[in-house]
Amino acid sequence: SYLSLFFHSQNFSPKNAALRLGSGVGLVGVCLNHVGASKVILTDGDASTLTNMKANMEMNNLHIEDSQLVKESKNKVECKYLSWEEACESDLRDYQRDIVLGADIIYNPSCVPHLVRVLCMLLRGDDGRHESVNAATNGEIGDEVSGTTATGGPVAYIATVIRNADTFNCFAKAAADAKLSVVNITSSAAPSSFLPYMISYDRSSVQLLKITLLS
Repeated sequence: SYLSLFFHSQNFSPKNAALRLGSGVGLVGVCLNHVGASKVILTDGDASTLTNMKANMEMNNLHIEDSQLVKESKNKVECKYLSWEEACESDLRDYQRDIVLGADIIYNPSCVPHLVRVLCMLLRGDDGRHESVNAATNGEIGDEVSGTTATGGPVAYIATVIRNADTFNCFAKAAADAKLSVVNITSSAAPSSFLPYMISYDRSSVQLLKITLLS
């Protein structure tokens, strides 16, 4: 997983709580737990995928079903059903997140409006408000992966392959209309080194986007 490599290549802050959209098998959740994220929430809108994801977390001794035990446990992964089409503000209010993650989720133009709407809700922060982000900070990334923007709101990272330019342009326009800043940080933040057995992994087509809410 490209996102897993990204976070292993950075000095991920253990204080960060991460929420993953379209989690699939849950590999990123395992990796985030390994690097010490304070909270990991994996979400998916497909029931069978969610069942498989939970099984994978259980095999890694990471998933706890009981909500009270989740609150009391450290370094555990919570798996939740999240439909982008049906999600509302109240559904996401209790989702602790400093970082929102996604990989290969910009491929269906019919899903783009729902994805952008969910991103807006998640990036507003706990109080539902978010002040303007200084444009000078957009796209910059330091020695540590930042879990919040300059004004304290969450930040999203999406790894994507642009298979269809029209679909990506649809996402870019919808994001701009929703006042989301989408910055390509591939050249400055993408993984530069791999384990020996991964040298042949072709990542040239993968783009890494940093997304924040401008207002």
